[in-house]
Amino acid sequence: MASNAHVTCRKSRHESCEFGTRPRLVIETGHPIAPRVEIWQCEICHHGVTRPAMADVAPLYENRASDDYLARDGKAVRALKMVVFRRLARSLLARASGPVRKVADFGTGSGMIANALAEESRSGTSVYAFDFFDEPPSDLGSVEYRSYSTSSELRGQIDLLTCFHVLEHSDDPASLLKVVRSYLRPGGTLIVEVPNVDCVWTPWFGKASSNWYLPYHRVHFSRQSLARLIESHGLEIVEQQDVCGPTFAASLAAVLGVRPNSLLFMVGAGLRPIQWLAEKLSGRPSALRVIARDSDK
Repeated sequence: MASNAHVTCRKSRHESCEFGTRPRLVIETGHPIAPRVEIWQCEICHHGVTRPAMADVAPLYENRASDDYLARDGKAVRALKMVVFRRLARSLLARASGPVRKVADFGTGSGMIANALAEESRSGTSVYAFDFFDEPPSDLGSVEYRSYSTSSELRGQIDLLTCFHVLEHSDDPASLLKVVRSYLRPGGTLIVEVPNVDCVWTPWFGKASSNWYLPYHRVHFSRQSLARLIESHGLEIVEQQDVCGPTFAASLAAVLGVRPNSLLFMVGAGLRPIQWLAEKLSGRPSALRVIARDSDK
């Protein structure tokens, strides 16, 4: 992988920064498609990239077998998560500009956020879930599922669009964000959330940190690089939020060499006050959330 030793990223229209001559991490993932990967990180803006790049990441998610789809959640854990997601949905809906008639969750994964948005939306609001699979995830309720290939009629119509932990899964997040933005109506609201490459827990867990989540995470955003990406697409940032995400369970699972499970989720939930306090005091949260508006009003 020595050919990646001098990769550059655009810092602005007039400046560039370099990832240097050595990767930050080299990790044996155990995944048959990408068994060994490197993370290269910009020394200035801290943005990271996973190498070697992949022309198509879809094979990583075949049959929804990755941990992104929460297939091993027990009923109790799922119920607890839905309580949290409904509270989140109320907060997200309150950030919309103007009446909310159409809501969509881009890259819906398990569909839990879309379900929560549907449960908390007013009567008459249409809620959609987008993903690249032809078949929807289970238990979508009143949410209408659309694969990316069958959702084009909704472009330019969505009042509130969520995109949670999606952009980091693409080697070309700029092109992906262009597609995401195309669904917004003029003046619509986009809410993006991604892991934070500068999370306070990353040095503690090292290669086991769930923020790396390799080989699935293809880019690793800093606060600066995420804002730069959003603004480069003509979106106006109206709010940036620090998010204390439920990352401990996956990190502990990686340390122990097991798959994430309900027991570790409960352990992580018990440690959450400590996690929240450390992230608050350090200003280095586990995730970054940006609320932006389409400036073409």
